Formats: sequence, C-alpha cells, structure tokens
Amino acid sequence: MSGVVPIERGGGFPVVSDGMAGIATGWLLAFGGANAALYAIWWRRTRGERTFLRGVLAAGVDPIQAAWWLGASWDGASPQQQRYAAEVAVRLLILAGDAEVDGAGRITVPRGRLGTQKDPVRAALVTILRRHEGATVYELLEDSRFARFRKVLRSRRPPLRTRFGTYRAPSLAAALVTAFGLSLHAMITRCPVPGLPFRDPGIWTTAWIPLWAVLAALAAIWPAGTSRPWPLTRHCRAAVTRALADEDSDTSYRVSVVSSSTPPDRRPRPGTTSSRPADSPSRSDRTAPRHDLDDAADADTHEGGSDGGDFGGGD
Repeated sequence: MSGVVPIERGGGFPVVSDGMAGIATGWLLAFGGANAALYAIWWRRTRGERTFLRGVLAAGVDPIQAAWWLGASWDGASPQQQRYAAEVAVRLLILAGDAEVDGAGRITVPRGRLGTQKDPVRAALVTILRRHEGATVYELLEDSRFARFRKVLRSRRPPLRTRFGTYRAPSLAAALVTAFGLSLHAMITRCPVPGLPFRDPGIWTTAWIPLWAVLAALAAIWPAGTSRPWPLTRHCRAAVTRALADEDSDTSYRVSVVSSSTPPDRRPRPGTTSSRPADSPSRSDRTAPRHDLDDAADADTHEGGSDGGDFGGGD
C-alpha cells in the first residue's frame, strides 16, 4: 500500500515502519494514561487515610486501635473486628490492676479500686463493670446494657479501608482494549507485524494475543483487590505484644476463650490441641449478631483500597 514504509532489516534488528511506530505509540500512551488515571483516583480517595496513617506511625500505634486492625491474635485474621479490640482492652485493664477475671471468665473491678485509667475506652470499661458488678467479654459485646462501651470502643476503630479495591480489573480491561485496538488499527492501515519476515497484516488477528499478555502482566502490578492496602499489620502486632508483654498466660486464656458463649465445661484448657487457634472465634461467635460498624457504610467509606509502594501492597 502506498505511503506505508515496510519493515526493513538493518544491523540484524527489525526496523519498524513510521506508521506502525505512530500507531503503537498512541495506543501505549493511552494504556499508560488509563493507569495514571487509576492511580490519581486511588491517591485522591485515600488522602485522608494516608494522613491518618502517617500520624499513627509517627506517634506509635495504640494497642486498642492495633487490635481493631489485626482482628485476632493469629496471622491472616479478618481486620477491623470488635471482638479482639474488646479482649485487648479488658486484658490491658487487668494488667494495670484495675480489674480481675475469674475462672468462669467474669471480669470485675476489685472492691475499693478507684481506677487509674486515662484512656477513654478503659475508663468507660471500669465504670460499666463497677456499675453492673462485672461481665464477660461476650456480654460486653452482646448485652444491651453495655452499648455505651461498644460505642466508645468503635470510636477507636482505625478509619482505614481493609481491601485495596478494584484497580487491577480496570487496568486489565485497559490492557485488553489497547492490545486489540492497536492490532485492529494496524491491520486496517495494512501495517505488517514487526519482526516477522512476511508482510501480511492479517497476522494481527492472532498477534494481539501475546501483546495483550505482555500488557496484562504490567496491569497485574496493581495489588489484588482483596489485599490489605496499608503497611500497618506488623506495627499493630508489635504494639499489642509490647503492651501485653507482662500478662499472665492464664489471664489471656480466661479472657480470650470465654469471650464466646461456649459453656465453661466444654472449653479447652490451655495446652490442649485444637484444629483452630486457641482464641479463634467459635461457632457461636460466627453466628451471633455483631456490633461492628455497618457493613454497607464501611464498604462505601473504607473499602476499595500488603505493604508496598507508598502505602499499597502486602502486610
């Protein structure tokens, strides 16, 4: 076709025609622009969260906030769970000597103890336990008498999304459109596939597939949508470990295991083997109503966004 410079050989390397170079440049710039737009959207949506995170990491992670983010004491737990935050608050109170727990898991304030807690959550917990003459962690989470404690506890929930969000899928779609569009454009203008010894533009009907594979690999640099988007997990685990370093192991057992509604005579004792972590949720925990923030509101304000990059990646 006149006006199209065919592929030539020079110095052992294929030389791409001017027409093909222009087509490739335009489509690849469009692919880069789509990813730049996605990054700009992520940057704008997470501005407040990144500001919060910088402040928290600079001042040190609060153990109750850390427990909120961890969700449980074992690795891989779902973040932002109120149960573990309540457990840690109770354990900190007991460690400070302002509360005690018996073998049945009932937390009480020692008689004559005025309490020395300046932290709002633990101060509210002392007041409520004294007023109602004690409670288990399960009651603190489920009983309507302790709604005020749950409200104060929720105020310490880190305002962070727990998932990175759907940025990889749009980038993969942009890669598909770019590869197919570039190939179709080149075929219509009868540009041969660079690097091939023959000049049949019809080869673009299959050549777009390896091109899409290359662009899809670039799009996969975006973290998975279900990954944790903030480099916070290891800091939170260290904060909880430091705060509870002097805790008695039996106290941890009594508070954690009996935070479910499982009858005391059916609970495993420390040292016994179990198919799940010692303080993992029981069946009743999974089916009992929760008092966390509303899931729909959370999905709108905190979802979408593994340590890496500025604040994106794995744990």
